[in-house]
Amino acid sequence: MLALSWLPLALVGHLVEGDRHLLAVLVAAVMFLSFAHQPLTLPLVYASPWRLATHRRLFLWCPVVALAVVVLFSQVNLLLVAVVGALWNAEHTLMQRYGIARIYGRKAGDDQGRVEKLMFLSWLVIPLLWVAGRGEIPAIVARLNTGNIDGTAADLLARLSTEARFALPVVAAVAVYLSGRWLVTERGLDSGLNPGKCLYVASTAALFAFAVVDPIAGVIGFVGSHSIEYFVLVNRSVASETRHEGTLGKIARLRYGRLCFFVAYGAAAVGLFYLLFRVTSPRVLLVTVLTIGALHLLRRLHLEAPASRCSYFPRCLSRRRSCIPG
Repeated sequence: MLALSWLPLALVGHLVEGDRHLLAVLVAAVMFLSFAHQPLTLPLVYASPWRLATHRRLFLWCPVVALAVVVLFSQVNLLLVAVVGALWNAEHTLMQRYGIARIYGRKAGDDQGRVEKLMFLSWLVIPLLWVAGRGEIPAIVARLNTGNIDGTAADLLARLSTEARFALPVVAAVAVYLSGRWLVTERGLDSGLNPGKCLYVASTAALFAFAVVDPIAGVIGFVGSHSIEYFVLVNRSVASETRHEGTLGKIARLRYGRLCFFVAYGAAAVGLFYLLFRVTSPRVLLVTVLTIGALHLLRRLHLEAPASRCSYFPRCLSRRRSCIPG
């Protein structure tokens, strides 16, 4: 079930945490899954003429601009680029959860988008402040063994432990208020509580609660489930290409077209991953990963279809062109 896709990953992470080798293998697998889902945006845009035509200039210039910006700032301050990239990843992972929640909300006819966005954000900040306030960030990074850049960033964040302790009760109070307001409004809807939406929102709350108890397992579930959800979105998007012309449409109309698409994409992702981690220098690796991550922003546009609207994943998540089940 999509709403609970984080749970098995987090449970496995919790179980193997005592074994440094198994934990390293699991983290590497989740990081590969996270890396692999990001370039998936590119074939959806550039192999689909109708998607490319919706924002042609943006789609054609975005790779050049993204690469130039990442290269430029990596020359100025590589640590700053890495920290900004990490913060952006956290934001866009959270916003995908918000977008999926809005699918259910729009189907139910509610207008809680602003409250839900702030509520999800407060939930995310609570485990971050909890860990920072307890001074556990350096120890967590050391156990994950993520490298010098992340280690330096963790040292910077660790210095904010006092500020985090003061901010935590304030953010917790805001989260309780927003959660209560959300629940009261949901119960007051004419259609009543939406079981699918309630399950997804409750699952998201449980994920962040789990992250307070076990931050490492929580991160594994948070990052891994984001990639799984995106693969589901893309699978539905590729299926919708049967109605359109272009390379992706031709592939989608084949009997095993979607299977062939994902097998070919998986092989390409594994090859790129191997080259980056085994052949290139760390700087080239970082620049490539951050550029691909920046291009992943196009996901907010590549799912568009004319004549429908939505708040976060524009248009495709409307009732007419739903990209995911539910």
